Amino acid sequence: MASVLVTGGAGFVGLNLLEALLGRGEEVVAFGREDALPEAAAAAFEKLPGRLTLVQGDVLDAAALKALFATHRIDRVFPFAAITAGPVREASVPAAIIDVNLKGLIATLEAARDAGGVKRVILPSSAAVYGEAAYDHALLDEATTPCVPISLYGVTKYAVERAGLRLASQWGLDAIAARIGATFGPWERDTGVRDTLSPHLAIATIAKNGGEAVLPATVHGYDWVYVRDLAAGLLALMDAEAAPHRVFNLASGRDWSPHLDSCCATMAKTLPGFRWRRASAGEEPGIRFPEIRPRGVMHIGRARALGWAPRFTPDAAYADYAAWISAT
Repeated sequence: MASVLVTGGAGFVGLNLLEALLGRGEEVVAFGREDALPEAAAAAFEKLPGRLTLVQGDVLDAAALKALFATHRIDRVFPFAAITAGPVREASVPAAIIDVNLKGLIATLEAARDAGGVKRVILPSSAAVYGEAAYDHALLDEATTPCVPISLYGVTKYAVERAGLRLASQWGLDAIAARIGATFGPWERDTGVRDTLSPHLAIATIAKNGGEAVLPATVHGYDWVYVRDLAAGLLALMDAEAAPHRVFNLASGRDWSPHLDSCCATMAKTLPGFRWRRASAGEEPGIRFPEIRPRGVMHIGRARALGWAPRFTPDAAYADYAAWISAT
């Protein structure tokens, strides 16, 4: 049976991708610097029908990647190893970010090319590619919204998308780029390579400890996507037999900011010690959201046309997240 390769499989999105793949009985190879998954994830994944093989290695190690493809019959690839850098890290170690995010992807594509037999590659792009344009457009569309990335992370993701699609075309690989929206949900944790954790994780941590979350008085629009929906979207791109496009937005397609209080109320039903309130005038909120100005919402019409759509409303996502938090 052919396998699905996920590099960066021990990361936030990676773990959810492994869970979704194993849940439908896939043979999965997770490749990365970690020699083990978090204990809770390993225990949960053992109960799923698929089979997982962990291989420790570096995506910049061409020999290790070549050996990986030689050892396992890999026909689908998620080259998701990345450093999600914030301003401090990008100013201090820019070369490392470019190496892992872009050179690591190219090295993985080269290994896939040389091995042969790979049917589909899903390139890990990001909403960050829209950058400054996200504040000038109400709807962020793959075809018409310009990409003006601001952060080095966004720059590398746009390079991943464009270079990945170009090289895949040159090398006979079938590649699709997934522009992944702001994500939260199960398995999110501080791995040391994600500098900006979601505010929803901060809220969930406070809720689990029975504390009080002080929310900003105003939260600007942001189209968060629940990670279980994202994983389903990534599988839809992997499975699409004749995808009519090479770039797809994967997001919720809706502004979550008006739902924050109801989401917290939903979470409190499962974690009843949890309290929350909005910051008063002049008070610093305990929970910080990433945007300080309104931004557009990602259009998901292309992904919907493939048959994928988010299942979780904001309240349903918080209910599911609270249940997961209370069980782990």
